[in-house]
Amino acid sequence: MNTPLPSSPQSSSSAPLSRRAVWVSRTLDVLLLGLCVALGGLSYYTFTLYCESFGCLGVGLLWMLWAGLAAVGWVVALVVRAWQRRRGLGCWASGLASTALLVMGVAHLLVWLGKMALK
Repeated sequence: MNTPLPSSPQSSSSAPLSRRAVWVSRTLDVLLLGLCVALGGLSYYTFTLYCESFGCLGVGLLWMLWAGLAAVGWVVALVVRAWQRRRGLGCWASGLASTALLVMGVAHLLVWLGKMALK
């Protein structure tokens, strides 16, 4: 007969959360949300920067810097969120950060495509 095996008393869901894991999780959440705010400020600055002050090369370099930071931040946010979910920690802030980074990245791509179409 197929009888189910009793579950282990030390399953991962019943393990207590360590203070260190909670502290690391909250610190990473704050850093990810801070990155979102910083990238929002850099977005505003790059959108208001004209080519006349230090050349169009500078604007392009800022856009590339923004894209690199956003891509790395998005991957880190996804990894942190997966780690938090696996450990049973709250993942609301890291989910918000990954969504915000994705939305800002798509918006930047659409603005860039719009600028290229107008040239």
